[in-house]
Amino acid sequence: MTESGFDVLKQIRTHIDRINPVLPSQLALTVGQFAFKALRNPKRFNGIDTPTLLHILHRKELDLKTVEITPDPASTLMFDTVFEPHYWFDIHSYIDGNGEFTKSLDETIFDYHDEIVISGSLSDGVTAGVLPTLNSKLVRDKKNAVFLAVFPSMDYSSDALFNAFSSLGLLLGAETGPIILLDNTRLSQFIGVNRGGGRLSNGDIVDFLVELFLDKRGLIRDLVKQSNSFKVDMFTALMAAGASLEIYESLRNILDITLEQPLLDFDLSTAQFVYVLVRAPLRLQYQLPKGYIELEVNSWLKDVADLNAPLICEPVYVEEHGDRIDVVVLVGGFETGHLFETMDKRISRFSTLIVEHELYEKEIWGKIRKTLLDNTQRKIEEF
Repeated sequence: MTESGFDVLKQIRTHIDRINPVLPSQLALTVGQFAFKALRNPKRFNGIDTPTLLHILHRKELDLKTVEITPDPASTLMFDTVFEPHYWFDIHSYIDGNGEFTKSLDETIFDYHDEIVISGSLSDGVTAGVLPTLNSKLVRDKKNAVFLAVFPSMDYSSDALFNAFSSLGLLLGAETGPIILLDNTRLSQFIGVNRGGGRLSNGDIVDFLVELFLDKRGLIRDLVKQSNSFKVDMFTALMAAGASLEIYESLRNILDITLEQPLLDFDLSTAQFVYVLVRAPLRLQYQLPKGYIELEVNSWLKDVADLNAPLICEPVYVEEHGDRIDVVVLVGGFETGHLFETMDKRISRFSTLIVEHELYEKEIWGKIRKTLLDNTQRKIEEF
C-alpha cells in the first residue's frame, strides 16, 4: 500500500473516532392529564438530537375522555388500578409497591437523560401520588431534575388541596430537585404572548416554561446545582412573555411588568435566592449581554423589594427575527408560613377523617405537616 493510501485510511479512522452517537440528554416528562394536554407541540421532540418526551398516565384518565389527544404508545408509560385515581395515598401506595412500574421507569428513563423537566398538577391524585416515587428514582440515579408543579388555589376543593399539600410535603421531606410552584388560578389569569405572537394561557404557560428550560443545554443542570448550593428547593415565578423591546424600550421596563402577574401569591422581599432567565433573539446578544442583565436585575430587585439575595442570570439566545423578550424570574426560599398554614386549616377536617379511617398512616401525615409547617424556620436556620 502506498504512503498516500495509509494517509487516507488514517483520515478515515480519525473521522470515525470523532463520530459520537447522538443521544438526547434532555427529557420532558409529564405526569397526569393536565400536563399531558399542556405539551401540545410534539414536533419539538421529533427531530434529530432533540429532547425526549415521556408521558406518565393512568388508564382511567383516558376512559374519562377528558384527554383530547391520543397518546403515542412509544412515548407513554401507562398504568392502571382497580380503584379510581382520586387520592394521592392510593396511587402512592400502589406505585411504591409495584415492581413493574419501577421497571417501566428504568426502561424509559436512560443513563444519557441528564437534564429532566417534569410537569404536572398536584391537585390530581395521579400526579400527587406518582411524583414522590418518581423523585426517589431520579435522586437515586443522580439525575438533574426540575419540577413545574401546578398548585391549586385556596378556592379549590378540600381533596385537591389535600393531594397537593401531601405530595409537596413528601417531596420536600426528601432530597429533591427545584420545585417551581405555579398557582392554577394565576395561570388562567395570566396575559402574555408566545414567540409567535399568540396568546399564552393556563396550560400554554407550562408548555412555554418547558420549552424555555430545554432551549439551552446545561440550564437545568445549573439551576439544580445553584439550588443545592444555596439550599433552596422551592421556587415560584414572575414572568413576562413576548414583550417587544421596541415597545417597552428597556429590560428594566420589562422586569417591572413581571410584578403585575405573579404566578403565586408571595412576598418577594423574603426571597433567599433568585435565578433569572432572559430569552432574546440572537441578534440582541450584544445589546443584552449577561453582565448587563445581571446589573439591571440586581438594581431592580433592590428598588422594588429592597432585596439583596444571591442572584444568577442566564441569557438564552435563540435564532429568530423580531425583538420579543421573555423574562422569567425564579424566586426561591420565600416565606411560605401563611400559605401552608391556610391550607392546613382548610383540609384539617378532611385529613382527620381519612386518618381516623386508617386510609393512610398517621405517622406519614405527621411528617408531611411538620415538613411544610416548619419549612420556613428550617430554611432560615440552614441559610
